[in-house]
Order: sequence, then C-alpha cells, then structure tokens
Amino acid sequence: MNKKTDKFKVFFNGSDGWDWALDEDLRLLKIAATGSIDSVGIENADIVHSIHFRSLKSVPISQLAGKHIIYQFTGEPFNILQEPDFQEIVPLVSKWVTRSRQAQKELQDVGIQNSIVPYIIDPSTFRNLNLSEDHVARFRTKWNIPKSSYIISSFQRDSEGKNLLTPKLVKGPDIFLEIIKGLNNLSLDFHILLAGPRRHWLINQLEHLQIKYTYIGNYSDQDDLKTNKLSRKDINELYNLSQLTIISSRSEGGPHAVLEASSAKCKIISTAVGHSEEILHQNCIFTAPDNAVDIISNDIKLDKLAKTLEYNYNKSKEYHPANVRDQILNMYSESKSTKPVYPKWRSQPIPKTKSGLHLRVLQKLGVYNKNKISVGLWHKFVKPPYGGGNQFMLVLHKILRQKGVRVINNQYSNSINNYILNSVFFDINEFKTFHSKNKPNMIHRIDGPISLIRGSNRELDDLCFELNEEFASATILQSAWTYKALIQLGYNPKNPVIIYNAVDNTIFNRKGKKEFDSTRKIRLISTSWSPNERKGGKTYKWIDENLDWDRFEYTFIGNTKETFSKIQHIPPLPSKELSQHLKSHDIYITASQNDPCSNALIEALECGLPSLYLNDGGHPELVGSGGLPFESNEEILPQLERITNNYQIFQNLITTPNINEVTDKYLKVIKEANSRGKLK
Repeated sequence: MNKKTDKFKVFFNGSDGWDWALDEDLRLLKIAATGSIDSVGIENADIVHSIHFRSLKSVPISQLAGKHIIYQFTGEPFNILQEPDFQEIVPLVSKWVTRSRQAQKELQDVGIQNSIVPYIIDPSTFRNLNLSEDHVARFRTKWNIPKSSYIISSFQRDSEGKNLLTPKLVKGPDIFLEIIKGLNNLSLDFHILLAGPRRHWLINQLEHLQIKYTYIGNYSDQDDLKTNKLSRKDINELYNLSQLTIISSRSEGGPHAVLEASSAKCKIISTAVGHSEEILHQNCIFTAPDNAVDIISNDIKLDKLAKTLEYNYNKSKEYHPANVRDQILNMYSESKSTKPVYPKWRSQPIPKTKSGLHLRVLQKLGVYNKNKISVGLWHKFVKPPYGGGNQFMLVLHKILRQKGVRVINNQYSNSINNYILNSVFFDINEFKTFHSKNKPNMIHRIDGPISLIRGSNRELDDLCFELNEEFASATILQSAWTYKALIQLGYNPKNPVIIYNAVDNTIFNRKGKKEFDSTRKIRLISTSWSPNERKGGKTYKWIDENLDWDRFEYTFIGNTKETFSKIQHIPPLPSKELSQHLKSHDIYITASQNDPCSNALIEALECGLPSLYLNDGGHPELVGSGGLPFESNEEILPQLERITNNYQIFQNLITTPNINEVTDKYLKVIKEANSRGKLK
C-alpha cells in the first residue's frame, strides 16, 4: 500500500465449497482485516492468498504472473510435504505462512522461512452461554442422557469419505475409542455426545461395544456430509452442554475445536497437535490413551480440569479477529515487498504413443502398460538378509511389476523413460556413461544422512548431493527427520517429497501372531542387520544387565559387537524366518540412533508389535501412538512397564505405511515430474 487509504487487493483461493472449515477460515480472515483489504477477482488482485495448494495448482499459470502469492498452511506442513504434487506450487510462492509455532518450526527446520498468522475464533459464536439448570435438564431428557452422567463430546469427522466404515486416522478416532474403552473398564458414569457428518466408524464401534452415546443428527449408512452438518451456533450450545471434549488427532493445523471449546469454557483435553500446546493449560495435554484416562477419571471424581477453564479461555481471546489483525496486515505488507512471480514453463517431451499391432504385442509380452510408465531401478541388489534399504528396493521392484509397470535394473533401455536412483548405492560410473547420452526423468531416493547413520563417510553425502544436483527431477526422502537433518548439514534436495519406507506385507503381517498373555513371561525382541555402534548395541547391553528376567525374555536377531549374558542372540535371518520370530514376540525395542526410516522397526510394527523406541531419527514418525519413546536408559524400564500394562491399547493403535500406497506415491512422483515441466 502506498497510502494509508489504499487497500490490499487480494484474491482468496482455497474454498472448500461446503461453507465449513476452509470457508470459515477465509470469512474470519476478511473480518479481521476489514477496511484494509478488498476481496477481488484474480484479474484485479495484487496478492493471491491461497490456503489449499491444489486449489492454487488449478489456477492457470498465466493468471498468476506478476502476482505476490501467499500460501498459508491449514494442515501440518510435514503432512503436506508428503504429497507428490505439492512441489508444483513451490516456485510460485513468494511468502509462506503457518498457523502455529509447531508448524513454523517444521518449515524452518527444512529451510523454509515463514511467519505465523494463526487461526481465528469468532467470539460472537463460540462463547459461554451460562445455561440454566432447566435448559440442561431438558436437553438431557430429550436425548435420554442420565442426569448424573458426565458428557464427553466429539464433533470432528471420524470416517473416510471413500469408505465410511474406515477410520480417518489423522483425526485419531481409534485413539478416542481406546480412551473411552479405558473409562468404560473403570465403570465410570459417562455418556458420549457426537455430532456432525461422517461419524459412521465411531458410531459402529460404540454400538459394538455397547457404550452409551447420543448422536445429534439423522444417522444414515450413506455419506451425510451435506445433511448432518450443524450450524456453529448449535455446536457452541453442545460445547456448553458438555463436561468435556476430546481432541485425539494425530496431526492437525489447528484444530479449530481447541479454540471453540476454550472460548465456550468447555473443559478440553488434546494430543499435542497444531496450536494445542500454545492455547491449552499443560494439564489438558495427553500423551497416550492411558494418560487421558487418568486425566478424565480424576476430573469425573475431583473436577480437576475446572482450574484450567479460565486459562484456556484467556488464551483463546488472543485469537479474536481484532487481536490477529496486525499479523494479517503485516503478512500482506511483507508479501508486497517480495518479488512477484513470472513463471515460464517448459513442457517435458511426451513419449510417442505406440499403436496397433505393435502395442498389442508389447502388452502380451508384458513389457508395456496402459499407464505408459516404465521404470529403471539403479541399486546394487543383494540377496537377503541384508540392510533395510536393500529390502525396500526389492519390495518396490516387486510391487511395481504387480501394478503392471515395466521394470529393469541397472541398465539403460530406449523404452524406459523414468529412473529411480537409490542414494549412492549403485554403479555411478556406469550410470554417468549412460546419462551422458540420454536425458530421461530421474527420481533420487535418499535416506541418511549417511554420515549421521554411520558416524563417518561425509564424502558419501557430498557425492549423493552432487548426483542430486546434476540428475534429479525430484527427490524422495524417507522421513521428515531425514529432510531436517539434510538441511542442517547444508544440503538442498531438489523437489523433495517425504515418502516413508514400507515392507512386504505378504511376509510381515499379523497372520499367526502369538496372542499377548501377561501371565507368562513377556517376550521382547530387537533386530539389526548392521553391527554399527549407532544401531543401539550398548543400550541392549544395558537392558541385558538390568531387566527383570523373572518377568521378561529377550531375543536379539542380527549383528552386533556386544556380547550378551541373558539376551538370546540369533544371527541374521531371511525375511520369512524373521517374521515368524517377530510374531512369536510381544514388544519390539529399538535404540538405533539417527535412523531415518528403520525398515526393521516397520517390519515389527507390521507384525503387530508395540514398540519401545529411542526418541531419535524417524522412529517417532513411524511408531506414532503404537508405542512409547525413551530419552535415556533410566526411562526404558518404566516405559516398558507402561506398554506391558496397556498392551492391547498400544497394539490397537499401530499404523504402518502400506507398500501398495507407497508404490503409488512413487509412481505419482514420476508422473508429476513428467507432466509439470521445469521452471526456466
């Protein structure tokens, strides 16, 4: 703006079309900036403010030229960075904006500078209503809720739109259910209050368990996204009628419910997602279902959370429109000071289509597929047992072929137009000879950093990024931890996408898994191909010397420099034999350091073993709610006891990357790199 009377001319992009979360975000942002912005069409805008990257992608490039483009994350950045098509908007954005300190740090850790403009709460909608006792009594009578019951509410969607009987894991309905089961086991007097669309999975689970609940809506087996959406005024009243609301999400940009419940002076507990820790009293944050059960049972008996209400309410006032206004205007001012984008795209050549008899012959021979994708893998394949990277490349090869993709290994072919390079673990000289004559699409798979995993070989990291700079169209990183560690070492991967490893689930699965029985000895297991000291050998030695051997038995499979006195040490095993050993054990322990995306850990999780893990590397990302971390040896035994005492809870909450979905993401990275072209 040149003068005080000027307004920012902003085109808002990212409406969800449902008058719900994204639309509400935009509505409140406009209210907060009233008098200082004009919401205009894109042709008249100086600034494009997007809150949904696929909506931004859909805008023709020609319409974005000369604009200052803001992208504001609504979800957790590391989740968005797992989307193969996100990289398409990166060259367009002149200013990045997040919603919380947690999100800001995630981006800063990977070298993306950003500012915070938080979520906004409308205090005229979400507020304490001081409902009369008669009003509350009428509500309880109408919905058959006993007068004495402690009402626990949840208003977040819990079911996937594509399959309404599948839990929407990012929202943590399975975590919510484990909390409720824990309360039910204590025979506490409570009642579940649900509202909003897509509550199918949780309702079915509560019905099966015969746990008392009320659903405010008209239940249908069909998708009810349009029919069971309550007004915000009605939701606020439900907060006022509840004793507690639970946020059990695994990942969030917000969540909105934290602000809504706090503003309505409803008690709330939440996982440490999004802005939860910035708003809620520390006594309102839980780490696992057993922790949440303790918090709630104490509140039912002793009203412990009452002391947090005023704190949460006062914090929520910081998110009123007037209190966020300056941050919004600063965002637009800073955006105007950046260089506008003038993107020019160079299209990638499109392979000529084979036709007629030639196509039919190739299809019969199995060397041509309808997606016209062929892939060359460059990796030094070794027959197992061997390291995790090798295991992953083997199963990737297998699943690609199952999906009808033509795959060749470590060679050039005129019919191959895409190649996946595995870090530096391939014949680099032969590849360079091939590449000097050809310029196909190269996807670079990188784990590490190698020097952090091994404690040496920094020159291999340097070599890896020489290859990345020279050849890569896109980079696949194994975890958010890998991405952060590479940036900290000064490396800059090209067009990075986070895709976790996965294992062969025809081998590693729960079929034949031995049932847990607390009356026998609890069976612990660790595995490692590498004998490197950073794989946790010294920690396993400490456990060997300190474990209660009357209660536990322990097996280590693989290579280690340590000698154990009581842990059974078995040499490395082929995958099928290893899976049988995993299935005969109860809890997996890993103490590996700087491990970016441990295949050994994924194998154990896939076999149904809750995991106790060193809080380092990619372990927290992989285990999630399916286990517990430790920071030092002194924490190992208490955390092990906690998993043992709540075994079924942790086992039920295990989630793992699916190899079919991971392979689809690899293919999507290839397609995106082929279709989007490159910025000149």
